[in-house]
Amino acid sequence: MTATTTRAPTARKASSSINISKGLDDAVAEAAKGLKISKAKLVRNAIINLLEDIEDIRDAKAVLAKGKKPIPLARLKAELGLGD
Repeated sequence: MTATTTRAPTARKASSSINISKGLDDAVAEAAKGLKISKAKLVRNAIINLLEDIEDIRDAKAVLAKGKKPIPLARLKAELGLGD
């Protein structure tokens, strides 16, 4: 009898390139240096955060489209005990 092993799928990495101004590149480099991370990681994290924000906005619009009323931030903070 032979043993079989199953390998976990390897994460596929894609490479993309964009053209940005020298000023923007310098700003990204400075921010990355201040955070002690690579420019690539800074940009990757920024893209992830943007996509999450877009998803949150889409979800909020879907809730509002169903006629549900939003909860005021002050009330939500009070309910969660977050204060001012």
